[in-house]
Amino acid sequence: MDEHDGGLARTVSTAALDAEPTFEDRQHEEEPYGDTERLWEPQPDRDRSGPELAGLQPLENEPVASVAQIAGHPLHPMVVPLPIGMFVGALVADLVYARTRDRFWARAAHAMAAAGVGTGLLAGVLGATDLVGRDRIRSRGSAWIHGLGNLAAVGLGAGSVLLRRDKHADVIVPRGLAVSSAIVCILGVTGWLGGELVFRHRIGLSES
Repeated sequence: MDEHDGGLARTVSTAALDAEPTFEDRQHEEEPYGDTERLWEPQPDRDRSGPELAGLQPLENEPVASVAQIAGHPLHPMVVPLPIGMFVGALVADLVYARTRDRFWARAAHAMAAAGVGTGLLAGVLGATDLVGRDRIRSRGSAWIHGLGNLAAVGLGAGSVLLRRDKHADVIVPRGLAVSSAIVCILGVTGWLGGELVFRHRIGLSES
Protein backbone atom coordinates (compact mmCIF):
# COMPACT_ATOMS: atom_id res chain seq x y z
CA MET A 1 0.00 0.00 0.00
CA ASP A 2 1.50 3.33 -1.03
CA GLU A 3 1.17 6.63 0.78
CA HIS A 4 -1.86 7.61 -1.34
CA ASP A 5 -3.71 4.46 -0.39
CA GLY A 6 -2.85 4.97 3.29
CA GLY A 7 -4.18 8.53 3.24
CA LEU A 8 -7.37 7.40 1.53
CA ALA A 9 -7.89 4.70 4.18
CA ARG A 10 -7.43 7.22 6.97
CA THR A 11 -9.91 9.56 5.25
CA VAL A 12 -12.52 6.80 4.92
CA SER A 13 -11.99 5.75 8.56
CA THR A 14 -12.41 9.35 9.78
CA ALA A 15 -15.57 9.77 7.72
CA ALA A 16 -17.01 6.55 9.21
CA LEU A 17 -16.31 7.76 12.71
CA ASP A 18 -17.97 11.09 11.93
CA ALA A 19 -21.04 9.24 10.64
CA GLU A 20 -21.48 7.33 13.92
CA PRO A 21 -23.92 9.01 16.34
CA THR A 22 -22.28 10.76 19.23
CA PHE A 23 -23.35 10.45 22.86
CA GLU A 24 -25.20 13.79 22.55
CA ASP A 25 -27.04 12.52 19.46
CA ARG A 26 -28.13 9.33 21.24
CA GLN A 27 -29.20 11.32 24.30
CA HIS A 28 -31.25 13.65 22.12
CA GLU A 29 -32.95 10.67 20.49
CA GLU A 30 -33.82 9.24 23.91
CA GLU A 31 -34.87 12.60 25.35
CA PRO A 32 -35.85 14.81 22.40
CA TYR A 33 -37.05 17.51 24.77
CA GLY A 34 -33.90 17.56 26.84
CA ASP A 35 -33.90 16.78 30.56
CA THR A 36 -37.59 15.92 30.94
CA GLU A 37 -37.25 15.41 34.68
CA ARG A 38 -36.64 19.10 35.09
CA LEU A 39 -39.92 19.87 33.37
CA TRP A 40 -41.71 18.43 36.39
CA GLU A 41 -39.92 20.70 38.84
CA PRO A 42 -41.65 23.95 39.83
CA GLN A 43 -40.44 26.64 37.42
CA PRO A 44 -42.82 29.59 37.81
CA ASP A 45 -40.83 31.85 35.48
CA ARG A 46 -40.73 29.38 32.60
CA ASP A 47 -43.09 29.71 29.67
CA ARG A 48 -44.79 26.33 29.33
CA SER A 49 -46.63 27.22 26.14
CA GLY A 50 -43.62 26.99 23.83
CA PRO A 51 -43.31 24.35 21.09
CA GLU A 52 -40.39 22.66 22.87
CA LEU A 53 -42.86 21.41 25.53
CA ALA A 54 -45.49 20.22 23.06
CA GLY A 55 -46.89 16.80 23.94
CA LEU A 56 -45.61 16.86 27.52
CA GLN A 57 -47.91 16.86 30.54
CA PRO A 58 -46.28 18.68 33.49
CA LEU A 59 -47.65 18.26 36.99
CA GLU A 60 -51.08 19.81 37.29
CA ASN A 61 -50.36 21.36 40.67
CA GLU A 62 -47.54 22.51 42.82
CA PRO A 63 -47.30 20.85 46.25
CA VAL A 64 -49.77 22.15 48.85
CA ALA A 65 -48.14 22.38 52.26
CA SER A 66 -50.17 21.56 55.36
CA VAL A 67 -51.25 24.29 57.74
CA ALA A 68 -51.01 21.95 60.75
CA GLN A 69 -47.35 20.98 60.62
CA ILE A 70 -44.16 20.93 62.62
CA ALA A 71 -40.94 21.78 60.77
CA GLY A 72 -42.60 20.94 57.46
CA HIS A 73 -44.01 17.61 58.66
CA PRO A 74 -47.83 17.48 58.31
CA LEU A 75 -49.56 16.33 61.49
CA HIS A 76 -52.80 14.96 60.05
CA PRO A 77 -51.19 11.94 58.27
CA MET A 78 -49.18 11.22 61.43
CA VAL A 79 -52.30 10.91 63.60
CA VAL A 80 -54.70 9.25 61.13
CA PRO A 81 -53.33 5.69 61.62
CA LEU A 82 -54.34 5.79 65.29
CA PRO A 83 -58.14 5.89 64.86
CA ILE A 84 -57.93 3.52 61.89
CA GLY A 85 -56.03 1.00 63.99
CA MET A 86 -58.40 1.38 66.93
CA PHE A 87 -61.58 0.92 64.90
CA VAL A 88 -60.16 -2.04 62.99
CA GLY A 89 -59.09 -3.54 66.31
CA ALA A 90 -62.61 -3.06 67.66
CA LEU A 91 -64.02 -4.94 64.68
CA VAL A 92 -61.58 -7.80 65.20
CA ALA A 93 -62.45 -7.96 68.90
CA ASP A 94 -66.16 -8.04 68.05
CA LEU A 95 -65.58 -10.92 65.64
CA VAL A 96 -63.63 -12.87 68.26
CA TYR A 97 -66.32 -12.18 70.86
CA ALA A 98 -69.04 -13.32 68.47
CA ARG A 99 -67.25 -16.66 68.20
CA THR A 100 -66.02 -17.19 71.77
CA ARG A 101 -68.44 -15.13 73.91
CA ASP A 102 -65.45 -14.27 76.06
CA ARG A 103 -66.22 -10.99 77.85
CA PHE A 104 -62.57 -9.95 77.58
CA TRP A 105 -63.06 -9.30 73.87
CA ALA A 106 -66.23 -7.32 74.48
CA ARG A 107 -64.37 -5.05 76.90
CA ALA A 108 -61.45 -4.77 74.46
CA ALA A 109 -63.78 -3.72 71.63
CA HIS A 110 -65.41 -1.11 73.90
CA ALA A 111 -62.02 0.35 74.90
CA MET A 112 -60.71 0.45 71.33
CA ALA A 113 -63.88 2.06 70.03
CA ALA A 114 -63.52 4.79 72.67
CA ALA A 115 -59.84 5.27 71.76
CA GLY A 116 -60.82 5.43 68.09
CA VAL A 117 -63.27 8.24 68.81
CA GLY A 118 -60.70 10.23 70.82
CA THR A 119 -57.88 9.91 68.28
CA GLY A 120 -60.34 10.39 65.42
CA LEU A 121 -61.42 13.74 66.82
CA LEU A 122 -57.77 14.81 67.07
CA ALA A 123 -57.08 13.74 63.47
CA GLY A 124 -60.27 15.50 62.38
CA VAL A 125 -59.23 18.78 63.97
CA LEU A 126 -55.85 18.64 62.24
CA GLY A 127 -57.42 17.74 58.90
CA ALA A 128 -60.03 20.50 59.23
CA THR A 129 -57.22 22.97 59.90
CA ASP A 130 -55.65 22.10 56.55
CA LEU A 131 -59.02 22.15 54.80
CA VAL A 132 -59.96 25.60 56.10
CA GLY A 133 -56.49 27.05 55.65
CA ARG A 134 -55.83 26.10 52.01
CA ASP A 135 -58.02 27.21 49.09
CA ARG A 136 -56.68 24.48 46.82
CA ILE A 137 -57.65 21.79 49.31
CA ARG A 138 -61.16 23.20 49.69
CA SER A 139 -61.53 23.28 45.90
CA ARG A 140 -61.32 19.49 45.68
CA GLY A 141 -64.53 17.54 46.15
CA SER A 142 -62.60 14.46 47.24
CA ALA A 143 -61.22 16.43 50.19
CA TRP A 144 -64.77 17.17 51.38
CA ILE A 145 -65.85 13.56 50.93
CA HIS A 146 -62.74 12.47 52.82
CA GLY A 147 -63.46 14.81 55.70
CA LEU A 148 -67.20 14.22 55.95
CA GLY A 149 -66.73 10.46 55.67
CA ASN A 150 -64.26 10.48 58.54
CA LEU A 151 -66.66 12.62 60.55
CA ALA A 152 -69.39 10.05 59.95
CA ALA A 153 -67.04 7.27 61.06
CA VAL A 154 -66.24 9.09 64.30
CA GLY A 155 -69.94 9.73 64.87
CA LEU A 156 -70.69 6.03 64.42
CA GLY A 157 -67.83 5.27 66.76
CA ALA A 158 -69.36 7.49 69.44
CA GLY A 159 -72.66 5.68 68.96
CA SER A 160 -70.86 2.35 69.29
CA VAL A 161 -69.32 3.43 72.59
CA LEU A 162 -72.72 4.44 73.95
CA LEU A 163 -74.26 1.22 72.67
CA ARG A 164 -71.69 -0.88 74.48
CA ARG A 165 -72.50 0.62 77.86
CA ASP A 166 -75.22 -1.98 77.92
CA LYS A 167 -73.02 -5.04 78.23
CA HIS A 168 -75.74 -7.47 77.17
CA ALA A 169 -74.53 -9.94 74.56
CA ASP A 170 -77.41 -9.18 72.22
CA VAL A 171 -76.27 -5.54 72.07
CA ILE A 172 -72.71 -6.35 71.08
CA VAL A 173 -73.72 -9.01 68.57
CA PRO A 174 -75.13 -8.18 66.11
CA ARG A 175 -75.57 -4.42 66.59
CA GLY A 176 -72.11 -3.56 67.88
CA LEU A 177 -70.54 -5.80 65.25
CA ALA A 178 -72.60 -4.16 62.50
CA VAL A 179 -71.53 -0.67 63.60
CA SER A 180 -67.86 -1.70 63.72
CA SER A 181 -68.14 -3.17 60.23
CA ALA A 182 -69.73 0.01 58.88
CA ILE A 183 -66.98 2.17 60.42
CA VAL A 184 -64.20 0.09 58.85
CA CYS A 185 -65.90 0.20 55.44
CA ILE A 186 -66.17 4.00 55.62
CA LEU A 187 -62.53 4.31 56.68
CA GLY A 188 -61.50 2.15 53.74
CA VAL A 189 -63.09 4.64 51.33
CA THR A 190 -61.86 7.77 53.11
CA GLY A 191 -58.38 6.29 53.48
CA TRP A 192 -58.26 5.67 49.72
CA LEU A 193 -59.31 9.26 49.06
CA GLY A 194 -56.71 10.53 51.51
CA GLY A 195 -54.01 8.65 49.62
CA GLU A 196 -55.26 10.15 46.35
CA LEU A 197 -55.05 13.64 47.84
CA VAL A 198 -51.46 13.12 48.94
CA PHE A 199 -49.91 11.07 46.15
CA ARG A 200 -51.93 12.25 43.14
CA HIS A 201 -52.76 15.84 44.04
CA ARG A 202 -49.70 16.48 46.27
CA ILE A 203 -51.74 17.70 49.24
CA GLY A 204 -49.66 18.05 52.39
CA LEU A 205 -46.32 17.93 50.56
CA SER A 206 -43.57 20.51 50.62
CA GLU A 207 -40.68 21.42 48.36
CA SER A 208 -38.02 20.80 51.02
